[in-house]
Amino acid sequence: MTNPDDSKPEENATPPPAPPAAADLENQREAGGGGVANILRRWHREDFLKRGSQALRVFGFVFSVLAFVIMASNQHGDWKDFDKYEEYRYVLAIAILSTLYTGLQSWKQFQEQSTGREIVPRQNAAIIDFFGDQVLSLTLD
Repeated sequence: MTNPDDSKPEENATPPPAPPAAADLENQREAGGGGVANILRRWHREDFLKRGSQALRVFGFVFSVLAFVIMASNQHGDWKDFDKYEEYRYVLAIAILSTLYTGLQSWKQFQEQSTGREIVPRQNAAIIDFFGDQVLSLTLD
């Protein structure tokens, strides 16, 4: 038997791993900049998109009203009288429809922006916007 007093420590033994450093739970930071900063950036981006969409709808409304007014007031007489042509009536009807559609969409967005409530649920509004835009684009072709 071996004497426990005469035992030599092993030279190849690895030291135990150091305990992990205490994490600072109150000042955690992610590589992306943090949760609150990302949320604020997202809110600003969504707000910018809403305002940009609203501005584009207003421009579309202004230009469709302008097209309607120009087409409706075009009276030259003789062979230049556009009331005699069926194509003119079609273009005038499309100007009226686009004015109504963009006017209603602009009103809806202003109403939602001012009250903070959605008039039409978001899923239904996306479908209505898509089909309304498709119908207008196809009639303008």
